[in-house]
Amino acid sequence: MYGMTHQQRTSTPFYSKAFMSDTLTATLPTREVTLAWSDALSLELDFMDDTHREFVDLLAVTELADDDTLTERFAALIEHTEDHFGGEDKWMKDTKFSSSNCHTMQHNVILEVMREGLRRGREKGDMAVMRQMAHELGIWFPQHAQTMDAALALHLRRVGYDAETGIVSAPEALPEDEIHGSGSCGDGGCA
Repeated sequence: MYGMTHQQRTSTPFYSKAFMSDTLTATLPTREVTLAWSDALSLELDFMDDTHREFVDLLAVTELADDDTLTERFAALIEHTEDHFGGEDKWMKDTKFSSSNCHTMQHNVILEVMREGLRRGREKGDMAVMRQMAHELGIWFPQHAQTMDAALALHLRRVGYDAETGIVSAPEALPEDEIHGSGSCGDGGCA
């Protein structure tokens, strides 16, 4: 993606070499990714894993971006994340895994914060806020995937959900009512 191999994006610091001229020697800033795809992130549900893998790849490209391309890369990450979260929210609704729970609330908060970072980047040239947000997303995402998304993946497998068609092949496994907690994250009601 963007002219770099997966190996280059995830293991080689971007701009890690010094450049020299006759009058100047300078070291360019080192950029590293916070999160690389690994089996620990796999939920063994191909359509969800593919989306998550793309998120991790776009996050890496964003973290490695120079200041001239950072805003564009961060905007592309937001566009993907809107589709990513929108897809999960649809899957929850389609299978009575309530989209009114804290899973969707967390999606909404993350997107709101990302959009604010992009706004500050565009309007004020604040590259640092977008860089910090990308870094923090790399810390947040594994926890989100291994808890909230893992519960959703288990539910989707149980009901035989096909993300392409929206068809549930085991409707008898659907709950009678929506699965949800009281709407408060941390009350143990989030699945």
